[in-house]
Amino acid sequence: MTLRKQLYWDDVAEGQELPTSYTMPITWTTIAHSVSGTRDFNLQHHDPDFCQKMGYEHPFVMLNFYQGLLGRLISDWIGEGGFLSKFHMEMRKMNMLYDVMTMKGKVTRKYVQGLDHLVDVDIWIENDKQGLTNPGNCTVVLPIKD
Repeated sequence: MTLRKQLYWDDVAEGQELPTSYTMPITWTTIAHSVSGTRDFNLQHHDPDFCQKMGYEHPFVMLNFYQGLLGRLISDWIGEGGFLSKFHMEMRKMNMLYDVMTMKGKVTRKYVQGLDHLVDVDIWIENDKQGLTNPGNCTVVLPIKD
């Protein structure tokens, strides 16, 4: 097992972009993972005929899948000793079959509250066709260097 590199509060700077940004094309395999992993079998998430009848060009991935993608972005960044204490995400546009999603983040604030060393981060998903689709933010608690 490989552990993620530990991020320390001391090494974070406001305005810093997360180096763990990544891209994911939405393929039929992605749709299958999304539906089976979340157990959300609503037709708009996997049935092209139903989607077209409802006015959607293609099936689209759902809320829980987006949360998992952004959770990965953050957990890959903070390492094993970090802790996600707050998470917020909005669904503003659909990410559909054949889109390419990119998960990104940027540090907005670094501060100490009581004994906790905190970092606020804007996180989001954008796609190649519509730009920003899922904005959000989170707060993480990070260890400090001894």
